[in-house]
Amino acid sequence: MKVAELREKIRDYTRNRLERVVVEMYKAIPKAVKEDQGIDSLILSPNPGQRVPKERARPDMDEIAFETEEFISNAYNQFYFAPNSVVPKRERPKWRFIARRLFKELNRAAVQPEDAAEAADLLKQLYELLCHSCAYILFSAYDSFESVGISQVEFFRAVLAAKRKVESPPEFVRDSIVLALANSLNRYTLYESLLSEVEAFLHTVDMKERAVEVCDDLRREVTAGQSNDRRLSRDRLQGYNRDHFLQNLAIAGWMWHMALGQPKEAIGYFQKHYMEKNPEIALYVLLRMIEHHGCWALWLKTYDEAVERGVRPRDELRRAYRDIQGKLDGRTKAE
Repeated sequence: MKVAELREKIRDYTRNRLERVVVEMYKAIPKAVKEDQGIDSLILSPNPGQRVPKERARPDMDEIAFETEEFISNAYNQFYFAPNSVVPKRERPKWRFIARRLFKELNRAAVQPEDAAEAADLLKQLYELLCHSCAYILFSAYDSFESVGISQVEFFRAVLAAKRKVESPPEFVRDSIVLALANSLNRYTLYESLLSEVEAFLHTVDMKERAVEVCDDLRREVTAGQSNDRRLSRDRLQGYNRDHFLQNLAIAGWMWHMALGQPKEAIGYFQKHYMEKNPEIALYVLLRMIEHHGCWALWLKTYDEAVERGVRPRDELRRAYRDIQGKLDGRTKAE
């Protein structure tokens, strides 16, 4: 119904009937919409043509923290999935709306200096919960991030932004890399996408160099099985998960060296630390990353060096080699 039609409909309503309609409409409006649109302010001061500015109250951090911790605890206990007496059956499907609201409220709280540290930590815990639910059944949804309506990359970026405000550079660099690589992914996300978000927060040369050092530190801890970080314990990282984590550290180190403008060191780092028995697969991964950066001369050089070492690239790479070589030759002639 359009506004003009609404006005025509209610024109002859009695006062009592109009009051009932307004009350029922008010009850039907979600709390978040009332706050965002300033509905209460409009009711208190309904001056035609004058929109009363919404007064956004400072978030109650104690209340947000209690609700977030309760939600996380209930989720890990599968109270939003399995029959239980804690979360009523009719309330269980609403978990996605709770998670989305908490995401928004924690982001709001994170801009308040006095609440920033606690909000950042809770936002991180909420992110880890949704990551965990991508590998283990906590909710009825197949993809928790998709159900909440926030992509994993977007959520991760928000966590990094909140953490950067309250953590020292060394602490931020280490925890961000672990947070990116030690959690499960949904079906739309790549670890490289999360590492790219970390890279965007490495604003100084010192932070980028520190990121390379962190990759080396984490590799030693995981290889020795002697990390104090529970996320890197033997129970969490074993078998395929451990090998995949170490592979991603090699990719991360490559990215940090490239960010430092050190392509030679980047390739050397990757070739030294990437755990892959088949050298052709390792070459494919490396060339794909170089292609993403658009470094075509480096792509050809890396390909040629691999062939000289006896690596036999797949047909796809051989075709790509000819295409890239042709494009570069064409540019040279044009110049």
